[in-house]
Amino acid sequence: MASRRMFSLRLINSTRFLKMPISSQLLYFHLGMRADDDGVVEAYPVLKTVGCNEDDLKVLVAKGFAKVLNEDLITYITDWNENNRIRADRKQDSMYKDLLLQIVPNVGQLTD
Repeated sequence: MASRRMFSLRLINSTRFLKMPISSQLLYFHLGMRADDDGVVEAYPVLKTVGCNEDDLKVLVAKGFAKVLNEDLITYITDWNENNRIRADRKQDSMYKDLLLQIVPNVGQLTD
């Protein structure tokens, strides 16, 4: 996992993003900072760390910013490729790559 992440101003300045509660916006940033190079993150520890709740995650899902992949709250950030472009020689595949491809088969720039 990288120590630096980016966020698209087009996304975070959108009405869709700004109409969400501040707690859901906060959660989006924290999930993005902790996501692996494929945009997958274990949301439960992030929820506990930042003091958000599962309803905040449900808002992100409802607004299309995230997709929960399983009951353990493994979560994919749907706009990951717009937020972050990672060179192929630096990218490390997600430990959840198989799960991600099973749930979101057209995810895009995943490589073997």
